[in-house]
Amino acid sequence: MLTPKIKVVRIEESHQQAYLSPAQKKFNGLIQKIDAQKKLLATWQETIPQCQQEIAGKLTPLHDTFCEYQAEMAVMLDNLYTTQKFTHHQQDKIAYLITHMCEELISQHGREDLKPLYDYYSGQNYDNVAQEDHEMASKLLKTLFEKEFGVELSDDEFDFSDLEGTSARLAEKAQEQQQAQESRHKRKKSAKQLIQESLEQKEEANVSKSIQAVYRQLVAALHPDREPDPAEHERKTELMQKITVAYGKRDLLQLLELQLSVEQIDQSKINNIAEDRLKHYNIILQNQLEELRQEVKLMEQDIRRMAGLAPYEHLSPKRLSALLNDDIRRLRNQISRIQHELRLFNDVKQFKSWLKGYRVPEPEFDPFF
Repeated sequence: MLTPKIKVVRIEESHQQAYLSPAQKKFNGLIQKIDAQKKLLATWQETIPQCQQEIAGKLTPLHDTFCEYQAEMAVMLDNLYTTQKFTHHQQDKIAYLITHMCEELISQHGREDLKPLYDYYSGQNYDNVAQEDHEMASKLLKTLFEKEFGVELSDDEFDFSDLEGTSARLAEKAQEQQQAQESRHKRKKSAKQLIQESLEQKEEANVSKSIQAVYRQLVAALHPDREPDPAEHERKTELMQKITVAYGKRDLLQLLELQLSVEQIDQSKINNIAEDRLKHYNIILQNQLEELRQEVKLMEQDIRRMAGLAPYEHLSPKRLSALLNDDIRRLRNQISRIQHELRLFNDVKQFKSWLKGYRVPEPEFDPFF
């Protein structure tokens, strides 16, 4: 026997009740929002492997090809600089081009062999510059991290090469400080505060009982050990696995969907959930919604970091795919252009003509520093 199709849970207006109560409207709203977050999460989980495949199969090989052409261009420019006559202004342009390309290839692609070229044309030692930049960035990031988490770190505790580990240590330290503050605060609690805490704990217990009740009803009806028919036993085993996972995640929506799908409850029972139980259901659903939002948020933060996007830049699965396609198209255009320029620069007159129209870009303001 096939597993029943999951049905949508929703409180509907009826002849007995023409209008929904605020709690019923909230229940429907939360169900709708949870469904939207689940679909978004599923779309991300489908999109990410596809993008990874595109990166491995297309983007990375294009990056490697472009880097090889850039290195070839740097060597060609060095050869032109040392074998041909140029004005001081032209020499400055060539030096900038070589320095800029070598810096990118060394820092981003590990081309250590180009350090001598960088050192010669920049008039600086690459390793010394990189060390100074590293120290400056490390100090700034340490300050930003401490401000974000509200704690101080020693130099030994801050590891610039392991920012995720540093974040985890900061979060742990902040949590320890918060717990210490809460512990001191507890000793000063008034009788009114203690009563309020007791009421909140009681409410939390009632909320837990509400989801336990749904879980137990499903287990009682669908436990496979009580089913002698082999096909039905297999079906119930599959359902029990879903029930157990949903209960472990406190996924009330899925538990209710399963109840509706196996006809343990019908639409009339959904429509007539008691107000006190509906209140508990809404608390569970609100918590579930926040957890899903946080899961999506963390996933999108990781994707932004990997894609080099700003922390608060809009992102969606569709936009990520579009950005990836743009990167592939841009790299193909850059490869075509640099191939053309490598052929063009074999003619010194053509190179000087190109150099005449080239303008060294103005230094960009880097907000990081």
